[in-house]
Amino acid sequence: MLMELPDSVKGEGPRMATVVEVGRILEKAQGDPPLSLAEIERRMPAKRVRHATIRASVDFLEGLGFLTRGSQGVQWTYRADDKFWRAAKKGTSLL
Repeated sequence: MLMELPDSVKGEGPRMATVVEVGRILEKAQGDPPLSLAEIERRMPAKRVRHATIRASVDFLEGLGFLTRGSQGVQWTYRADDKFWRAAKKGTSLL
């Protein structure tokens, strides 16, 4: 089953480099309070990234399950733990 893209990503969407950079910023901020979209924009190395592009990148990463969005901002939640994913493939839960 294919994931349907969020409305903000439909059409051309953000470049892959932008999506990866947004992901890196959020991953580096693990343990910190959630980041606002404006803070992500400030931390981007490219200083001319449109707010809509940041939002589309966040929507895309959220749809893939890499991050969680709340009223305070956005936070990286992806688990790279091999033990977790092996258990998930078997159908068991470690949560």
